[in-house]
Order: sequence, then C-alpha cells, then structure tokens
Amino acid sequence: MLYWAHMLLSKSGNKERTELMVILTAILMAAEGKADAIEAEFKKLVPQVLKDPGAMMYIVHRAADNPNKFMVYEQYESQDAFKAHSQTEHFKAWGQATRGMYAGRAEIQFYNKVA
Repeated sequence: MLYWAHMLLSKSGNKERTELMVILTAILMAAEGKADAIEAEFKKLVPQVLKDPGAMMYIVHRAADNPNKFMVYEQYESQDAFKAHSQTEHFKAWGQATRGMYAGRAEIQFYNKVA
C-alpha cells in the first residue's frame, strides 16, 4: 500500500524534508467479500504501528456509506520515522496477509500541517 508513498518521499531529494512531519491518508477499496478480513488485519496492525518510533497517529476508518472503502490517516514525526515504519516486520506481514484483497491501488495523499 505505502510503496507509492515511499516513492513520493524518496523523489523529493530535499534534505530538509527529512525533518518535517509526514502526514498522509490512504484510501483503499476492498475487493468484494474481503472487507471484513481487511478490517481484522488492520485491527492487528494498528497497535503494533503505534509502538513504532516516531509514529504519532495511525487511524483506520471504514466508510459509512460503502463498507468496502477504508481510509487510513497516518502521522509520523519525520520522513525517517515513516520510512522505518514501512520496513517493519509487522507492516510487511500485514502486506502479505492482505495481498490480493484490494480492488485497485491505494490512493495516497500527503498533507502539510497548517494549524
């Protein structure tokens, strides 16, 4: 899921960027009949991610009007913390457990904190 996020951060090439907070959302669509399994995997993942150094928030939402749609809100202290998160064993295990359960690619959006 966060492969695209990693690539976007890597392309910045701006050394100052490594000190900025990383905030992103990921919109994911479950394949038909897979949403409950994805939710179960997220429920295992979230407590582990929140223990990652530099992970500030990792909140998973399921759309009220579309049970196949998930939105993940993530916040990390720095680009380094975000990159470290994407390399953890629990994140890799989650990726393996949910492989093939999505209808299409994740929609990733990065944000800058303004207030």
